[in-house]
Amino acid sequence: MARLVVMVAALFALVCPAIATAQDTPDEPPVRVEVVYDAGGWSATFHFPSDAQGWAFPRSNRARRQNSGWRELSWTVETDGVSLQRIGETDVLLADDGTVPRKVTVRFVPFADDLLADYDPALRFTDGTLALFTGHFAVMPWLRETQEMAEEGPETEMVFRDAAGPLLYKGQRHRAATTRDDATYVVFGDPQPISTDHLTAIIDPQTPAWLRRELLDFLPQTFAIYADRLGDQAGSGKPMVLSSWAGATPGVVSQGGSVLAGLLTVRLEGDGLVEENVQALQGVRWFIAHEGAHFWLGQTVEYESAADSWITEGGANLLAYRLIERIDPDYDAGADLANTWQSCLAMSVSKPLAEADERRDYDAYYACGTVIGMIAEGAAQTNGGRDFFDFVAALVASNRKDAGGDGIVSVDDWLGQLVAESGDEELAAQLKHFVYRGTDDPQRDLCAMLARVGRSAPGCAAVAD
Repeated sequence: MARLVVMVAALFALVCPAIATAQDTPDEPPVRVEVVYDAGGWSATFHFPSDAQGWAFPRSNRARRQNSGWRELSWTVETDGVSLQRIGETDVLLADDGTVPRKVTVRFVPFADDLLADYDPALRFTDGTLALFTGHFAVMPWLRETQEMAEEGPETEMVFRDAAGPLLYKGQRHRAATTRDDATYVVFGDPQPISTDHLTAIIDPQTPAWLRRELLDFLPQTFAIYADRLGDQAGSGKPMVLSSWAGATPGVVSQGGSVLAGLLTVRLEGDGLVEENVQALQGVRWFIAHEGAHFWLGQTVEYESAADSWITEGGANLLAYRLIERIDPDYDAGADLANTWQSCLAMSVSKPLAEADERRDYDAYYACGTVIGMIAEGAAQTNGGRDFFDFVAALVASNRKDAGGDGIVSVDDWLGQLVAESGDEELAAQLKHFVYRGTDDPQRDLCAMLARVGRSAPGCAAVAD
């Protein structure tokens, strides 16, 4: 029997410790890093704007399989008098004596393997295409006396060049890409992307034929529907999807990836995906639909604090189910929603949803957020709407920055939209109590709220027409 492995990095922002990033100090020039691929291989040349005892890499998480620092496995410092050292859990460029030279060059072999609680340094495709994660070149000053990173430092400006030709960055081709965005990928090579009005996608050519056909069909439809129902995605450029194939590893079915600003990565692996099967198909569809929803509910508008992530995670869940139902008439989300309902009931007894982050009960945001979305969907339908998309579209439209909003959907914003759709102030009060105070009988209370918008769920009394 195949071993099921589902690796999803979407929870990254919730579950990993905060990663330090460089702070922009007024009038201070940035660190400049030139990352080049040419006949001599890969190199990164750091130009430091000031003297420092060392320069540390805030993103120094261990490699999952090797359980060690990944830079020591793939980086070689060429500049005399400088070495890369692992100090505690941080990679640091240190001078043998005195301060680090203002210019330091490193040769490296792209590390295309998993890290613990961070994005892969490189994504390798079977046609030679390779994507590098920008954030792993960002640095902060290192204080030798305290053996710690400085709390503030210059930003890191990165320049990427490929001697063989243009690069792909944020869905567009460039002869060189210059950025201070430390949370995205730059693509090297000569990929053959698919491009529509709403996305750019690179799909590994060795992806099993049936999965490749599915991606070529499902991705354009997904992003076209989201754009049609929710409006344009905020930010420059079109959303970009990078889908790699890690091979037919025996005993594995792995469908995972990560979501970044304007970028979705998909990593497929395992002999369980070689032949078409319904379970794998729905897994791939749901992952893409859920993560794709975050370009709108999570990036075009964000939540206010971690306690409110039920808005985006539960919202993305329900949007994904409704989108798949629209694309595939044979798919019925009923069974999945029934399972989600039971999961919410099991997790919410006497435990306020807003405190799920403190007790590390992250699944509650997904399960109960989906159930709350069903209440909102019912409210939208009582107001003449079609489905949950109408509720979310109104939230996005009224809060997005490019339309005069603050870019944040707070709980009060969400509840205000619920009242606007349902005209039911008491319903909003009940839901707010559930989120912040909890309940000793979640089935009773959630059933009552669903009934107020003409909806029901397993174990609830039937709602009269």
